[in-house]
Amino acid sequence: MKNIVLIDRLTGVIPNKYEAVRVIAKEARRINALLVHGAQETEQKPTMMALFRLLENKIKFKYADEASNKEVFEEEEE
Repeated sequence: MKNIVLIDRLTGVIPNKYEAVRVIAKEARRINALLVHGAQETEQKPTMMALFRLLENKIKFKYADEASNKEVFEEEEE
């Protein structure tokens, strides 16, 4: 049986749906790495696990401000 997640539920957690997808993708990669290294078996795919973790507010994320990003890029260029 397929689970259907409405965009409204996603944007309730993160207002920008594209940013929500980025957060889910990053969490899915993290979960996949843990599963590969731990050799655990699971019935759900990492992307679905990440999606449900986001909907349950179990993923902590923050937006990087542009000033700090600019400083990092300037330091790398030198």
